Amino acid sequence: VKQGLITYKIAAHAADLAKGHPGAQIRDNAMSKARFEFRWEDQFNLALDPETARKYHDETLPQASGKIAHFCSMCGPKFCSMKISQEVRD
Repeated sequence: VKQGLITYKIAAHAADLAKGHPGAQIRDNAMSKARFEFRWEDQFNLALDPETARKYHDETLPQASGKIAHFCSMCGPKFCSMKISQEVRD
C-alpha cells in the first residue's frame, strides 16, 4: 500500500509540474538547491517519502559523517560533480 501511495505522489507531482503549478516547481527548485549544497536533512524533508530516503542514505553512508558529507555514495568524494562544480566556482 505504501508503494502505491508514493507512486501516486510521484504521478501527482509530475502532473503538477506539467500543468505549471508554481508550488511544484518551487519544491523541485528547493530540492535541487539542497542537493547542490549537500543539505541532507533538507533533502530528506523535501522528499516525497522522507522515511525511505533516509533509509537508502543510511544504507550507503551509515556513519554519522554521512549526514554532513559533501558527496553521495553514487560518485564518491573524488568524482562528485556537485562538489567539483563548487570547487571550480570557489
